[in-house]
Amino acid sequence: MVSKQSDTRQQLNVLSVRGTGFPEGYLRDTSWDLIVQLTQAPEVFAERTADITASCVAVGPAWSQEEPYLRQILEEAPKTSVVLMPAGDSTLAHLIGVRGFDAFVTYADNSDWMALVDTVLSYAEAPKTPTKSRSAARSTPSVPSRGQRKQVVFSDPVSKAMLALVQRVAQVDVTALLSGPSGVGKEVVAQILHNASARVSGPFIALNCSAMPEHLVESILFGHMKGSFTGAIKDQPGIFEEAHNGTLFLDEVGELPLHIQPKLLRVIQERKAARIGSTREVSFDVRLVAATNRDLVELVKRGEFREDLLYRLNAFHIGIPPLRERPEDIRQLAISFAASEQLAGMAMQIDEAAIQQLLQHQWPGNVRELDNVICRAKVLAIHNVIQSEHIYFDALEFSPASLPSAPDEFTTSDIAKPQSHEHVIQSDQDLVSAKEQAEWQLIQAALQETDSKKEAAERLGISPRTLRHKLQKLKAAEADSKQSIGAS
Repeated sequence: MVSKQSDTRQQLNVLSVRGTGFPEGYLRDTSWDLIVQLTQAPEVFAERTADITASCVAVGPAWSQEEPYLRQILEEAPKTSVVLMPAGDSTLAHLIGVRGFDAFVTYADNSDWMALVDTVLSYAEAPKTPTKSRSAARSTPSVPSRGQRKQVVFSDPVSKAMLALVQRVAQVDVTALLSGPSGVGKEVVAQILHNASARVSGPFIALNCSAMPEHLVESILFGHMKGSFTGAIKDQPGIFEEAHNGTLFLDEVGELPLHIQPKLLRVIQERKAARIGSTREVSFDVRLVAATNRDLVELVKRGEFREDLLYRLNAFHIGIPPLRERPEDIRQLAISFAASEQLAGMAMQIDEAAIQQLLQHQWPGNVRELDNVICRAKVLAIHNVIQSEHIYFDALEFSPASLPSAPDEFTTSDIAKPQSHEHVIQSDQDLVSAKEQAEWQLIQAALQETDSKKEAAERLGISPRTLRHKLQKLKAAEADSKQSIGAS
């Protein structure tokens, strides 16, 4: 038992697995004796793990209703964590055991919760004996760095059904194709598929096909030998070799140049490839997961994608629904983004009125757009609570009209909601110029709200190559316009 007279304030980092019915009230009642950091957000739990040595995953009796999500949590939580679970549940105990956790503590309705917490702390503080089955990499919590804010939240019934399918596909070593609009979380789903498969101990390598320079695509995919071309100063393995015994995720596969597709098809079929400058083929064992936000069937009809490659990639197709069709995910993602210090460097709460405003939005940018909206709201929020007046879905403009009132010491200027595009376009414009102006405004907004042109292109649903072309065209048109004005 933890004594009130104890000089040492101990801390316990607790992740209550959402939806399992864990009785959180009991743990909150113990906070007068020791500091219990309780959260339902996995990313907040991961952040605290770096500072609090004692970590606990708390599971409720209704865990079977959230089994896919629970499995995901158990895969990602540090294996040094103690699992707090209902007494007498042998199925759950087996699930925890095969996931490689060091210890679990059971509770019942009449348990002494202070004693339980003391037991959890004693397990967490005991020296651990390393085992051969657990590598050092797996026993260390994975805390994403700032800028890597990929959130794993599947609370909506639509998402749960999709996640259950992903879990089943993971058990069969089949090529999978993920489709869905930009920013919907395709790489997150691919990572879940990898973690739930027998290849979990192998590498997971993600490659964005649209970001590869066209003249280096073959080298990146299949590798090269020293001296095989200008700049090849050493032997370099390809991505397929590096992903041996693991999973290779090819994002935006529809952007692959047409000339490389036949070789990729053969590599997928034969499971071996020769590096550029070599005739010796290297074998590999890779699970391939591809993703696209484009209609590959339409690309095949236009001659921009090989039909045989499409059928090879599309062994099992999983469509990821857009965020607007997953309202419960919007709610939980908003709460998680608000609570995460990785987003804008501060943790906040979010008001129910603000959540309701988020639920009414159509989310063309999906999870990435929601990330930006919450980040923007954190900048505007004053008292660590995001409210409805802090929610903006477009770029902000300075004007005399006011937004949420700032503290007295910040009264120099206020911020207003952006004007709608309907008022920006003049009535005497023709259809072509109006379309170009609206396109330019969307591109500017995407560039302002993202960290790179690559992210801006994803937000707009186009390739980086297309974005560069549009920027060059628009800048050339702007230069011509200025010359015309000067000449007149």
